[in-house]
Amino acid sequence: MLIVEDESIIALATKSNLKRMGCEVVGTAATGQQAVDYAVHKRPDVVLMDIMLEGTMDGIEAASRIREKKPDLPIIYCTAYTDPGTRVLAARTNPTAFMCKPLDYEILKDLINDLQ
Repeated sequence: MLIVEDESIIALATKSNLKRMGCEVVGTAATGQQAVDYAVHKRPDVVLMDIMLEGTMDGIEAASRIREKKPDLPIIYCTAYTDPGTRVLAARTNPTAFMCKPLDYEILKDLINDLQ
């Protein structure tokens, strides 16, 4: 799993919960560019992508760039930005799922299990 989250407390909580679920976390990225680099070089099985990130590249743009390099990599948006406009933009990147924060880890676990 690759966690893309710019809020360190949320990233740590997500990492901890994923580990409890038996998932291996290969990295945590706070910027869109880090997310793209990690997705290519660390080769995660799944990316958990926040939309609002540090820097100039948001999560939607990062997901788009990841799709160019890794078209089959599952991307799950995990975000507080759930307005219709944002969802339409995110949908253009063909995500596996769109989850609202705060995350329901039971639903996330089921979603991850369905990917395997």
